[in-house]
Order: sequence, then structure tokens, then C-alpha cells
Amino acid sequence: MNGRKPEVHGASAPADMIRQDCHALDSHETLRTTWAIEQLILIQSVQGHAHEGHALFRGRRFPNTTMDDIVRALRLDPETIQEDRQGLINAIKTYVERTIAGDAPGSFVADGGAPLLGISTLRYIQADPKDVLRGMYLGGLRDDSDVRLEVEKERGIKIGGGRAYLVDFAKMRDMGLDGDDLAKGDWADDIGRFEKEGLIVGIDRRDEPDICYQYIRHRRGPGASDDTAIVAAGLLWGLGVAVGVFFADAIDTLEKYVPSYSDQDEEIALGIESSMKDIKMGRDEVKTLTFVAAVPEDQQDDVPDSSLRHLLGIDRNEDLCAMEAHFLTVQNIPTPTIGISHDEIPSHKFYDYVRGRVAAL
Repeated sequence: MNGRKPEVHGASAPADMIRQDCHALDSHETLRTTWAIEQLILIQSVQGHAHEGHALFRGRRFPNTTMDDIVRALRLDPETIQEDRQGLINAIKTYVERTIAGDAPGSFVADGGAPLLGISTLRYIQADPKDVLRGMYLGGLRDDSDVRLEVEKERGIKIGGGRAYLVDFAKMRDMGLDGDDLAKGDWADDIGRFEKEGLIVGIDRRDEPDICYQYIRHRRGPGASDDTAIVAAGLLWGLGVAVGVFFADAIDTLEKYVPSYSDQDEEIALGIESSMKDIKMGRDEVKTLTFVAAVPEDQQDDVPDSSLRHLLGIDRNEDLCAMEAHFLTVQNIPTPTIGISHDEIPSHKFYDYVRGRVAAL
């Protein structure tokens, strides 16, 4: 791109570009799940490409491209895709409900024989279901903007944070804003104004055509690493907790395009907190994991933060994905070096980093 900034377009990405990008992505990516579930995950990556001007969008950014735009460009039915993604979340919710009720599943395989999220590796993993729920509790609360703010004040660090809201895209455009402005700004003091002016709307308007689930950043900062959260949770509290943190992260991804928008990973976490008598975890542990997962300001280029696609993407040279490497590492089982996340950070360097973060506690 010769050093030039990407062109930013106010309209949605052209349908033909969406289809070409999805085809290219599907042709070179293989995820550790079924093909049908892989499709449900990859379409969200296409949206990310459109927003950032990556891959076949070649430096042309379309920050107002919605998931509906992606799905319709691919000639798929939005309602069906949303229901299928919610079905993946519901299967994890059933696991949680059964465990709380004292009927804990003996594995991560549903009654029909399919593993949760279609991930074949989960057929072979044995973990205490209560530990998994403890991980989902930690994982569901660690991204809460208020929790991050507490950790910032207590630890004297900067993390940043925000949350997703139902946003009226027509009003957004009238206000001279776009999705990129909201996702990357510093809007903590403007949330009340956004609600008053009708940019942020209530759940009663969720089915209107211009209403979309949109992340609004409250405070700028280096953010947190999902990879670090998974591995650190495992090193601190065991494999089951690491699996639970992974499930919470997966739900956080999937819930961004479902029939009824809500913060489901946090809702599950609060349900576990109120219903699980022997949780043996509390807000102190949530803040500990939040701190460990926070990316240091001077290491933003060295710490991976994998999307669900990157966690499940298979390195064909090693037949290993990042999720599997993380789970093996917390069990002290050696793994070959693979590239982690979009920047292909060497896994052995990353694991040394996480061990150092945990040891420093």
C-alpha cells in the first residue's frame, strides 16, 4: 500500500469483495471443528477483514459492514446462521446447568455424540466439570469494563476496555460517526449522552433493520490477551479451569451474532456465582486473571490475542492448533513451536512469557 493509510468507506463492503474474501479464507484455513461450524466462525473473520482493510479488501476499509451484510452477501439466511451460533452456546449452557444440578457430564460430548463446539479434541480431554465452571466464571467476568477499571487502579496499569451495545447505525451516521470511531475511541464519559440521543438503544428495538450489536470502547489501552488468560488460568488452577476460560471466550465471540443480543458469557458467570455452592473462586481471582492477561504497554507487539478462528486454526506442519497447544502446555506436555495468532508469535516464547507473568504473582 506504499505506506498510505487505507481508504475508509462509509458504506458496507461490496458483496463481491465479501464473497471473494470468504472464498480465499475458506480455501486456506482449516479449523479444528466441523466444516459447518467452521463456516459459522469464518464469516466473522470476513467482517473483521472488511473493517480493517485486510486480506482481499486490500487497504479499503468498510467499518460499517455488519454481520447481516456478510451473511446476505454469501447468500445465506441471517436467521438460520444466528440460530446455529446460538445453538453452539446453548450446548455449553446445558453443560453448565447439568453440572450445577449435580448431574455433571462425564465428558465434553453431548448426548448425540458430538463434542462441544464440534471440536474433536474435546472428546479426549478429561477435566473436573466444576473446574470448567470455575474457568467460565473467571473468563466471563475478566473482560468486564468495570473489573478492568478496578484492576487498573489497584495495580497502577493501563488495560483499556469497553462493551458491546445495541446501536442505531442510522443515528450513528447522522452523528458523523462510524463503527471504527466507536470501537477505537474513548467514550466512557459519553455513554449517557449516546443513550439520551438514541445512538445506544434498548433491547425492545433489537429486531429493527438498522440496529446492530456494536462494541464501544470506554477507555483506550493495550487490552488483554485471551491466549494469556487461557494458559495462565491453567497454570494457576489446572486444565479444567483453562478449558472453562476457553469456553467463555468462545461464547464471547459467538454471541456477537445470535437471535437475541446479550452478554451471555457474563450472564453465565453470574449464574455460576449465585448457584454453585462450592465455587471456591471470587472476585479476587477474577482480578488476578484480569491482571495477568493484561498486555503490558511495552509488549503490545509480543503478546498474541487470538480470535476463535486463530485458536482453532490448524498448523498443517504440526497438526496442532493453538487451543490444543495451550491445553498441552498447562499439563506440562511438550509441544512443537507453532505461530500464535495473526502475527504468528512463536509459541515457545509466548509460554515463557506467561510462565514469567504467573511466577511474578
